[in-house]
Amino acid sequence: MNWTLNNKCPVCDESTKEALPKLGDTTEVICDTCGRYRITDSAKEEFRHKEQDERHAILERAKGIAATKGGMTTITTGL
Repeated sequence: MNWTLNNKCPVCDESTKEALPKLGDTTEVICDTCGRYRITDSAKEEFRHKEQDERHAILERAKGIAATKGGMTTITTGL
Protein backbone atom coordinates (compact mmCIF):
# COMPACT_ATOMS: atom_id res chain seq x y z
CA MET A 1 0.00 0.00 0.00
CA ASN A 2 1.39 3.38 -0.98
CA TRP A 3 -0.69 5.63 1.27
CA THR A 4 0.79 9.10 1.33
CA LEU A 5 -1.39 10.64 4.05
CA ASN A 6 -0.07 8.49 6.91
CA ASN A 7 -3.31 6.50 6.82
CA LYS A 8 -5.36 9.56 7.78
CA CYS A 9 -8.65 10.50 6.19
CA PRO A 10 -8.20 13.71 4.16
CA VAL A 11 -11.63 14.88 5.37
CA CYS A 12 -11.71 14.13 9.12
CA ASP A 13 -8.08 13.20 9.93
CA GLU A 14 -9.13 9.91 11.57
CA SER A 15 -7.24 6.68 10.96
CA THR A 16 -8.33 5.04 7.74
CA LYS A 17 -7.13 2.84 4.95
CA GLU A 18 -6.79 3.00 1.22
CA ALA A 19 -9.35 0.70 -0.40
CA LEU A 20 -7.61 0.01 -3.69
CA PRO A 21 -4.25 0.71 -5.25
CA LYS A 22 -4.02 4.23 -6.57
CA LEU A 23 -5.68 4.75 -9.97
CA GLY A 24 -4.00 7.59 -11.83
CA ASP A 25 -4.30 10.65 -9.61
CA THR A 26 -7.21 9.22 -7.58
CA THR A 27 -7.08 7.44 -4.22
CA GLU A 28 -10.00 5.43 -2.87
CA VAL A 29 -10.44 5.77 0.90
CA ILE A 30 -12.46 3.84 3.46
CA CYS A 31 -13.11 5.81 6.65
CA ASP A 32 -15.34 4.70 9.55
CA THR A 33 -16.52 8.31 9.93
CA CYS A 34 -16.72 9.58 6.33
CA GLY A 35 -17.45 6.34 4.47
CA ARG A 36 -15.96 5.16 1.21
CA TYR A 37 -15.00 7.80 -1.36
CA ARG A 38 -12.37 8.77 -3.90
CA ILE A 39 -10.24 11.89 -3.83
CA THR A 40 -7.91 13.31 -6.46
CA ASP A 41 -4.33 14.31 -5.66
CA SER A 42 -5.11 17.95 -6.43
CA ALA A 43 -8.10 17.89 -4.05
CA LYS A 44 -5.93 16.34 -1.31
CA GLU A 45 -3.47 19.19 -1.79
CA GLU A 46 -6.28 21.78 -1.55
CA PHE A 47 -7.64 20.11 1.60
CA ARG A 48 -4.41 20.79 3.48
CA HIS A 49 -5.36 24.49 3.48
CA LYS A 50 -9.04 24.08 4.50
CA GLU A 51 -10.74 23.82 7.86
CA GLN A 52 -12.34 20.49 8.77
CA ASP A 53 -15.92 21.82 8.53
CA GLU A 54 -15.23 23.00 4.98
CA ARG A 55 -13.76 19.59 4.06
CA HIS A 56 -16.91 17.89 5.42
CA ALA A 57 -19.10 20.25 3.37
CA ILE A 58 -17.16 19.37 0.21
CA LEU A 59 -17.57 15.65 0.94
CA GLU A 60 -21.32 16.14 1.36
CA ARG A 61 -21.49 17.97 -2.00
CA ALA A 62 -19.58 15.11 -3.64
CA LYS A 63 -22.00 12.58 -2.07
CA GLY A 64 -24.95 14.58 -3.43
CA ILE A 65 -23.47 14.61 -6.93
CA ALA A 66 -22.81 10.85 -6.77
CA ALA A 67 -26.39 10.21 -5.59
CA THR A 68 -27.80 12.27 -8.46
CA LYS A 69 -25.55 10.93 -11.23
CA GLY A 70 -24.86 7.49 -9.81
CA GLY A 71 -21.41 6.12 -9.20
CA MET A 72 -18.76 6.54 -6.55
CA THR A 73 -18.42 9.64 -4.40
CA THR A 74 -15.42 11.50 -5.79
CA ILE A 75 -13.88 14.65 -4.33
CA THR A 76 -12.27 16.83 -6.98
CA THR A 77 -11.08 20.42 -7.05
CA GLY A 78 -13.79 22.99 -7.61
CA LEU A 79 -16.45 21.37 -5.39
